[in-house]
Amino acid sequence: MGGRGDGSGREAWPRARGARQVAAVLVLGMLVAIGSLSASKPAQAGAWTLPAGEGQVIVQTTAATSSQEFGPASDLLSSRPYEKAEVDLVFEYGAADWLTLIAAPQFLAVHLGAPGSASYAGPGYTSLGARVRLYESGSFVVSAQAVARISGTGSSQSAAAVGYEDGELDLRLLAGWSFMLLGKSAYFDLQAAQRQRSGPPPDEFHLDATLGIRVAERWQVLVQSFNVVSEGAGEGPYFGASYEYYKLQLGAAYDWSKTLTLQLSVVGTYFARNAPQENGLVLSAQYRF
Repeated sequence: MGGRGDGSGREAWPRARGARQVAAVLVLGMLVAIGSLSASKPAQAGAWTLPAGEGQVIVQTTAATSSQEFGPASDLLSSRPYEKAEVDLVFEYGAADWLTLIAAPQFLAVHLGAPGSASYAGPGYTSLGARVRLYESGSFVVSAQAVARISGTGSSQSAAAVGYEDGELDLRLLAGWSFMLLGKSAYFDLQAAQRQRSGPPPDEFHLDATLGIRVAERWQVLVQSFNVVSEGAGEGPYFGASYEYYKLQLGAAYDWSKTLTLQLSVVGTYFARNAPQENGLVLSAQYRF
């Protein structure tokens, strides 16, 4: 999200209730992910399109907290604490070898601490779009992706929903390369995106990178970087200043079976300007069919 990145809220709920909601969303996501075992590669789509007639479902739960923010000079300051949990359900289907269709509903829970405690729990964004393969040669691929992000918060009137209330369009160029690294199978995925945001938030430039290394037959380690720079400032009071933030995510993925992969990662904001210092946990399950 933009600006403060905390998705703040206007209605005052008791802190215990808000914290329980965030915890409940996290537990729900974990149960859904673990439940995928009964249905029985890391959650990786990236630049690669899916073969025609094949698909995958990814359930991803992210829980993050923050009690500090990076100021205008990127110095760390105390800030209003918040807790956030997101559950994303991503459907991808290969309509053709070169075309992958994408649909991804989201459930969101955010709780803001004092002063003026506030909470939101309900639909987040629903993403609809497609990825098109533009070029492929051996182990190298280039794709383009367009995704409309439709807000589900409606007129919640909660400051906890700030940053999730307006529609977005994500236009993305992706490049992927698979190779050998120190005798291990590896891949690198790089994505550059222009995110057009309606309403008060400013537009954003996104640059994401993933390095995956298969260290054992069923295990991969993942190093990921997520970087966002606002294109100027938006409209106040929440988006009256430009911002930027840089996150590092480290994790491991385990192939439970040929069709199911589980992934666990930790993520944190290591540098930013006018944005919160977030730390979180990411759990996902990827089922291929």
